[in-house]
Amino acid sequence: MRAYEFIRTDVGIAHLPVKLSGYIPGLLSDGNGPTHQSIEDVAIMRGIPGMEVYCPADEDDLVRSLPAIWSSNAPAYVRINHKKGEYTHRPFERGRAEVVTEGTDVTILVYGFLFGNALKAQRILQQEGLSVGLVNMRSLKPVDETEIIRAAKRSRMLVTIEDHLLTGGLYSIVAEVLLKYGVTVRTLPLALEERWFKPGLLTEVLETEGLTPEKIAGKIYSSSNLLYAE
Repeated sequence: MRAYEFIRTDVGIAHLPVKLSGYIPGLLSDGNGPTHQSIEDVAIMRGIPGMEVYCPADEDDLVRSLPAIWSSNAPAYVRINHKKGEYTHRPFERGRAEVVTEGTDVTILVYGFLFGNALKAQRILQQEGLSVGLVNMRSLKPVDETEIIRAAKRSRMLVTIEDHLLTGGLYSIVAEVLLKYGVTVRTLPLALEERWFKPGLLTEVLETEGLTPEKIAGKIYSSSNLLYAE
């Protein structure tokens, strides 16, 4: 936060190809209190004209994305995530989302560290008989507007998952895109709403915030049942 003025003035206004690394963003700061919780970084950085924003899902996604990000002439902010994941990602393209699966009942849109939990939640929901899509929104600015609209049109409900404040993050991005193209779809946001998270071990934070695979799946399943009851 202290560096923001310099980023905005020296990098953003000058539009220099500086690449910024955000370390332990979101819930990855686990035991740190509010002063060291970076849960509004996406909102802040995407607000700078010309600043690109990327949020790799894990180490594999990070390694695949960095060459393209570094070769860009635009300034960029990257949520660094070096945790190992179980999924082998597709080649990275700036401004393109990674479609893992497609679903007609629900499509989950997620980025960063919570991709792994969303992937496990998707498998749980599939076992419950739901057709569930999963999209890795690895590039938030530029964002894949085409895929957001495709997901909205092929599914009865969208779910946005992020370890970020509800304001200014993926939920806001999706809302902006849907409004831009005049598309309406039921959307369930899973994020931090107007509050900091209680510090603790990462496993404890995920449990408290309801972002374990099981709790994510439960919330989506309950919302999908309400959707079909209407």
